[in-house]
Amino acid sequence: MPRKQPTNDRAFTAQQPPSFWLQPVRQAARVEWVALGLLAVGVLASAISTLAGWRLAPDWRWTEGLIPVLASVAVLASLASRLPLQNVLFCGVLVFLTAGMVMAVGAFSGSPLGRFEFTRELGPRLLAHVAWPAPFLWLAVVLSARQTARVILRPWRRIKYYGWWLLGVSLGLGLGLSLVLEPFGRRVLGWWQWSAVVTGHTHWLGAPVFFPVAVAVFLLVLLLIATPWLIAKRTLGLTPDYGPVLTWLALDVWAVQGAFGGQLWIPSVLGLAVGVVTAVLAWHGGRAPLTTPAAAEPASVSTA
Repeated sequence: MPRKQPTNDRAFTAQQPPSFWLQPVRQAARVEWVALGLLAVGVLASAISTLAGWRLAPDWRWTEGLIPVLASVAVLASLASRLPLQNVLFCGVLVFLTAGMVMAVGAFSGSPLGRFEFTRELGPRLLAHVAWPAPFLWLAVVLSARQTARVILRPWRRIKYYGWWLLGVSLGLGLGLSLVLEPFGRRVLGWWQWSAVVTGHTHWLGAPVFFPVAVAVFLLVLLLIATPWLIAKRTLGLTPDYGPVLTWLALDVWAVQGAFGGQLWIPSVLGLAVGVVTAVLAWHGGRAPLTTPAAAEPASVSTA
């Protein structure tokens, strides 16, 4: 009787296909573009209602929160088409929970900028203090800003200190968008209000004077939390992904048209200027040739 050949368990294991959670999702690109299409419809409907002076009934105010949800789905689907699904899910959950907890602490304790309160017309509150669309909004802002910065800096992906440039541009894009969304969300949508004690002092467009600094620190923390999960372990190719750029621009258009309709001229001009510059830089970054690094300078880590 012939002897049975021993099996090489290590070689057999290496031949197995990777788990579903350890690879990109093939259908993610379709989900991304469906979400982008619905996001465009939502922004257009918001612009029409603003120009016409329509206001949703209190029972339907929750539909306003669908725009941040669709933006979050679009940018997460974009990441899932390039990165392992487990990375995308962990990144999304961590950013969502961190944003929700920080806002809950701020609303409850009034630290560090002062007490604020979310409207109850949006529906259930998370952690008893936070309107449910708010963490989705921060998730969409942070991840779309980072991926937009990646497209802008695409020609310089091979240079030294690329990671630091990516972090800095992401922070700038997130801050620019947040400074337009704050007065729009507060004075036009009425999603949150600062207490009378806070607004009675020196302020920035109705928010505390140190609001831009606090938001910059908050965004930096969220970006640092997200970055380790977005580092690619394999070559992703050099084709730019404009989906997150469109998501970022959709949020910017949403805020600008609302601020314009509410006669908030400074946020309108700021949002318009930042949006135009971002669109031009992203278009240039997506089409420009890659810069070849100097021989003495190591190439930076490829990130998604």
